[in-house]
Amino acid sequence: AADEALNNARAMAAAVNGMYDALQVDGLYSRQLVIYPDMYADNLVFSGTFQTDAQVFNRSITSTGGVPLGPWAASYSGINQANEVLAAIPNVADLSQANATRFRGEALFLRSLHYVNLVRYFGGVPIITEPTRTTGDAAAAARPRNTMAEVYALIERDLNEAAGLLPDTRINGRATMGAAQALLSRVYLEQHKDAQARDMATPVINNGQYEMTANFADLWVQQNTQESIFEIQYTITDSNAQAFWLFPARGGLGGRWGYNPSAGLRSAFVENDTRAEATFAREPGSGRFYGTKYFRVDGGDDNVIVLRLAEMYLNRAEANTRLGADAAVVRADINVVRQRAGLQPLMETVNTRDALIEAILQERRVEFALEGHRFFDLRRTGRAMEVLGIPEFRLLWPIPEPEMDVNEQLVQNPGY
Repeated sequence: AADEALNNARAMAAAVNGMYDALQVDGLYSRQLVIYPDMYADNLVFSGTFQTDAQVFNRSITSTGGVPLGPWAASYSGINQANEVLAAIPNVADLSQANATRFRGEALFLRSLHYVNLVRYFGGVPIITEPTRTTGDAAAAARPRNTMAEVYALIERDLNEAAGLLPDTRINGRATMGAAQALLSRVYLEQHKDAQARDMATPVINNGQYEMTANFADLWVQQNTQESIFEIQYTITDSNAQAFWLFPARGGLGGRWGYNPSAGLRSAFVENDTRAEATFAREPGSGRFYGTKYFRVDGGDDNVIVLRLAEMYLNRAEANTRLGADAAVVRADINVVRQRAGLQPLMETVNTRDALIEAILQERRVEFALEGHRFFDLRRTGRAMEVLGIPEFRLLWPIPEPEMDVNEQLVQNPGY
């Protein structure tokens, strides 16, 4: 029982660790949240045998298939763990004030991250902020969907509070003030709240604790670099499957080759772009392409970067473009990312709103390839339907049918 399990400081510390562990499942950052947004878009090609993955690649996801259930169920499980911690904190007598403050900030951040993933995939979803412990609680949690605006309002409120509670220092694998601000910048940009997106990216950029790595490949080879803002930690005993699914089996590479970089993605890298060699390679013998950002096939201990400094520069560039800032200011932020990749600064002729947005979208595609950004970038910039050839209803995924079956108050997304 929760009131017995979470009644002392040691148990609370374990429960907080458990909130981070909730991110490490296949439906979230151990595979699907990283791979599916790139394969649903145009960065990855399906080359495996799993029909759930084929649905994603073909953009033919159904409510009865297993695709939407993975992130839905895993996210709500993680939300419940965060709710348990938030409910228990005031009742633990031997919990120091410092730890109570930090644990609350971590729980708010992680709950927000789950809701961000839910609202991006499904639109409005039920908001649940109390623990579900009994069958009665479960019945009470079977409620109608909140609106997208209501979900984002909860996320913004919780992340703003979390930013004031979390430490202003880099802590590998843990939520910090910088992580809350960076996630807020992403959330604001997604809603076209451009001034807020800019104003949350700027303190992270100016923080001093975060720096762009000198070499792009260092982000993946070294792990927990100074550029990383929030990075999920894996070990050989607590592993993920990213590299296994990306690498081929031939040539001793030991993978499954379930999906591979598309021709469109490969051609998006211009000559001399150093990011290309860190993103894909060719299989010996066959010459088939495969992704290489995650490469620890044997141990499965590739970390997964959720937030990093390059995104903040490109978030601010996009927000400033929409706000009508001077083109030179926008180009300066884009050029931070380009120059690290060994590219020349953007020409001064890239100075119109449309040209700058195109330049930002290009940089985001090659900078964040295989990191789960591409579909959301296309949708946010209004290009998804044209680029991907999908009808409007497929800009959101269907609510999983098993959830509809047990909660009659849920209303399905149009078109499914």
